[in-house]
Amino acid sequence: AWSASLGQLVRAGAIAELAGGLLLWTLLEYVFHRFLFHIVPSSAWLRERQQHLLHHQTPEEPAYYVVPLWISLPVAVAVWALLRAAVGSWSRAALMTAGVILGYLAYEVVHYGVHAGGGGGRLVRFWRRHHFYHHYADDRRCYGFTTPLWDYVFGTGPAPDPARRSRAAAESTR
Repeated sequence: AWSASLGQLVRAGAIAELAGGLLLWTLLEYVFHRFLFHIVPSSAWLRERQQHLLHHQTPEEPAYYVVPLWISLPVAVAVWALLRAAVGSWSRAALMTAGVILGYLAYEVVHYGVHAGGGGGRLVRFWRRHHFYHHYADDRRCYGFTTPLWDYVFGTGPAPDPARRSRAAAESTR
């Protein structure tokens, strides 16, 4: 009986570490997007190659929908190394890194679909509206793509619509 409960604890811990990695992905995505991807390099050569700036200049270009492996693979290794140092366990760091990678892969698939696809259910329409706000209305807002959680935590969600606010105020006085 004790070994069965120990096995359940181990599985629960593994699931928690994987879920922690997924949550960490959403924060990494937000931080990278907000603080790194919008830096305009001083070098013209670097500007021409800065993947995210190219994506903003031509958001309809499929070549810029996904992050190239030569960028994402070293980042994944760095994430694992930092997690290994932080948690002190190879296996825990591997599980958390797996969660980060799962989040990243989901991001790439959905990001591609939002730009390339026309349909989708309610969630895809939400993602498209949130992401296209960043592309077409204000690139200083809506940095989170996988989830808008960090945009709301850090106050970078879509700007309040003054027309909607005045309609709500008018309706509340009736």
